[in-house]
Amino acid sequence: MELEKFWRQLAPFLSPLGLLYGKFMLIRRKAYRRGLFAAYRPRAFVISVGNITLGGEGKTPLVLWLASFLKARGIRAAILTRGYKGRFKGPAIASRGEGPLFGPDAIGDEAYLLALKSRSPVMVARDRVQGAFWAIKEFEAEVLILDDGFQHLRLERDLDLLLFSALRDPFKEKVFPAGRLREPLSVLKGASAFILTKTNLARDGGKRLFKRLTPFEKPVFKIPYLNQGPYPLGKEQTKPLPRRVFAFAGLGDNTSFYESLKGLNISPVGFRALPDHVSYTPTLIRSLLDEAQRLGAEALLTTEKDAVKLLTFKDELKSCYVLPLEASPGRDFEEFVLQKIRLHTGF
Repeated sequence: MELEKFWRQLAPFLSPLGLLYGKFMLIRRKAYRRGLFAAYRPRAFVISVGNITLGGEGKTPLVLWLASFLKARGIRAAILTRGYKGRFKGPAIASRGEGPLFGPDAIGDEAYLLALKSRSPVMVARDRVQGAFWAIKEFEAEVLILDDGFQHLRLERDLDLLLFSALRDPFKEKVFPAGRLREPLSVLKGASAFILTKTNLARDGGKRLFKRLTPFEKPVFKIPYLNQGPYPLGKEQTKPLPRRVFAFAGLGDNTSFYESLKGLNISPVGFRALPDHVSYTPTLIRSLLDEAQRLGAEALLTTEKDAVKLLTFKDELKSCYVLPLEASPGRDFEEFVLQKIRLHTGF
C-alpha cells in the first residue's frame, strides 16, 4: 500500500491531467448520445451494475444477488464480465451455470467468483457486445447483467445501477489521476438509480450520501452487505473461527472488510491491506504466514475474492478461513427491478 500512499501525496499535482481526462470522458459520452459512436442494442433486457470510482463499492455481491433473484423467478439471465487480470480476452463461456470452466488465472478472480457462486451462465468478454451476442445465442438469455458497465457505452442498457459505498464520499474526490473518480460527477444524471452499499457498516456515511444524491432526482436504495458464516479455505462448510486471527485482503476498498470484522466482534491480532487484484506468490504467502506466526495468530482470515486465488496454496494455508459477503436488498429494490423488466419485456 506504499504505492497508494505515494499516489495520494502526488495527486494534488495531477489536477490538470484529471481535468483533461474528465473532459475527454464527457466528450465520449456526448458522442454516444448523439450517435457519433454506434451503440449495440441486444435482444435482451440489460442491467448494468457499475460505479463512478476506482472500485470498492461492492459490484460483485450485487451482481450475484441479481442473478439469483432473477433465476428464482424463472427469468433466464446471464452475466457479462470483462475478466479483469485474466488471460482470456473472450468471448468465452466461464460458466454454464454449474461452476467455473476455467481457473482464475484464465478468466480473472472476479469472473471466477461469479462463476463459482452464481447458478447462471457467465460470459467473459473484453468486448461486451460480442459477449452479449453469444450469451443470447448460447443461453437464450432474456436479461443480461453487465458487471462494471457504467463506462461501457458500446452496449445499450435498460437499467443503469450506479453503486456508492457508504464508507466513501465521492463528492470529496477528483477525477483520476488526481483522485478516485472515473468520470466527473455530472454524469450521475445518466444513471437509472443509485445504490448505497454497505450501509450497515457506515450508517452516518450512508445518510450523508443519501442527502447528496437526492437532488439528482433518481431513486436511491440503501442495501446492507452482510457477512455469512466463515468457512475453511476450499471447504465452504461453516466453522467457528479460532479466537486469534490474522486478517488480510486485496480489495478495491480493504477498509470495508476491516470494518465488517469489527461489526462481527472479530478483533484480528493483525491486518494486511494488499493491492486490489493482488497476485499471490509463494513469497507473499510465506510473508503472511510469518507475520501471523509472529503475532501469535491461530488462523488467517480473508475474503472470497482473495480465496479463489489461494486454492493453489491450500496445503500451506491449512488454517485459513474465508468470510463470505452477500448483498441484502429490501422489497422496495426487488419491486423496482421487476417493474423495470416487466415494462420492457412483459415478464
